[in-house]
Amino acid sequence: MKKYIRKCYFYAAWLFSKLVLILPYKFSVKVLAVCIGKLAYYLIADARNKAKKHLTMCFPEKSKKEIADIVKTIFVYEAKNFFEMLNFPKMSNKFFDSIAFFEDSQKDIYNRMLARKKGLLVLSAHCGNWEILAAGVAKHFPVNVIAKKIYIDELNDMLVKYRNIMNVKVILRNELSSARKMIKALRNNEIIAMLIDQDTSVQSVFVDFFGYPASTPLGLASLALKTGTPVVLSVDKRLPEDKHQFIISDEIVPPESTGDFDTDVKNFTAKLTKYLENFIRENPEQWVWFHERWKTKQK
Repeated sequence: MKKYIRKCYFYAAWLFSKLVLILPYKFSVKVLAVCIGKLAYYLIADARNKAKKHLTMCFPEKSKKEIADIVKTIFVYEAKNFFEMLNFPKMSNKFFDSIAFFEDSQKDIYNRMLARKKGLLVLSAHCGNWEILAAGVAKHFPVNVIAKKIYIDELNDMLVKYRNIMNVKVILRNELSSARKMIKALRNNEIIAMLIDQDTSVQSVFVDFFGYPASTPLGLASLALKTGTPVVLSVDKRLPEDKHQFIISDEIVPPESTGDFDTDVKNFTAKLTKYLENFIRENPEQWVWFHERWKTKQK
C-alpha cells in the first residue's frame, strides 16, 4: 500500500511540474506562488506556529505583528523557491543571468581559493533560494552539493535531475560511497557545498545559535581541518522583483588549534555557525524558521 501511495505522490508531482512549465514564468513565480504561499500560511498551522515560536525566541524585541509578517513572507518565499526550481528546464543562460547576480569580484574569491588546488568547501544554509545559488555557481565552477536522499526514490531522482540540468552534481550523504565521492571531488579541485543550518541525523556537535545550544553537523569543519581545504560562506538573498543576490565571504580561517581535534572541530563549527547567524539575524525573512533547529536537546 505504501509503495502505491508513494507512486501516486510521484506522478502527482511529475504532472504538476509539467504543468508549471506550460505557465509563463512570471505568472508561476509572482502570482501562483504568492497565492499558494499565503494559503499555506493559514492552512499549515504547525509550521506557522513553529516559525513564530522560533522567531520570538530569537527576536524577543519584535512585536507579534512583526513576527507574523516575517512568517507570511517566509511562506511566500518558500513557494517561490519551489516554482523557480520547477522552471529550471526552460531557463536560458541569458534569463538566469537576469535574475541571479554573481559578481566578478565574487568569482575572484572562488578562483583564489581554487588556485590552491585543494578544492573548496562552501558553507551555506537554507536562505533565499539555495538551489538558485548552486545553479549560479555551477555556471562557472564545478559544484557538488551534499543532499539527503528523499524516501520516495522517484521523487529523489526527479530532484537530482533538476539539479543536474543546471550542472549541479549531487552527492547523497546517506550513500556508502559519499565519503569517497567527496574526497574525489576535492582532489579534482571541485567545490563541495554543505548546508549546516539544520538539526539532522548526522554526526553533530552542540554550538551556540541565536543564544541557544543547537545540534549542528560537524562534517564541513571536520573535512576542512583534515584536508586543509579552504572554506567560504555563500548564501542567496532574495531581492525585490524576485532577483537573487549572492553573498560570498572571503576565506573563513579556522580558530587556532587547541591540539585536540574534536575540540578544534567544535570551535570551527561554532565559528561557521556564527557566520550563518549573522546573515540570518540581518535577514530573518530569508531563512526557514519553521525547521525545528533546536529539536535535539543537549544532555
